[in-house]
Amino acid sequence: MAALIAGDSGKLGVMLDPDFSLVEADGLPYGGTYRGVQGCLDLGAAIGQTWKGYSARRLEFVSETDDCLVIRLALAGTSRKTGVAFETTLLEVWRFKGDKLSEILPYYWDTHLLSAG
Repeated sequence: MAALIAGDSGKLGVMLDPDFSLVEADGLPYGGTYRGVQGCLDLGAAIGQTWKGYSARRLEFVSETDDCLVIRLALAGTSRKTGVAFETTLLEVWRFKGDKLSEILPYYWDTHLLSAG
């Protein structure tokens, strides 16, 4: 998670499956599908352009199987456009192929709050 948030391309290259994808809800300012290491870097840049002081903190591991992990996160930040601060939670489904992360599917508690970013 730290490598994803930090945009560490070296660590991302080691941990991501070649077909990795991360799908953000279309209603978000950075909605869409992000693929591979470059996609993670592009998403990080888009989040940074939308929010200042953005943070994602792991609250708990909700579920885990051999090839899937569900994590609950606390998110916070301030809109660069409106100056309005937000706090919300999110669940992410992380899927794996072997020892590589192949997919992240985020499920936001309040997409309306974030779409105003």
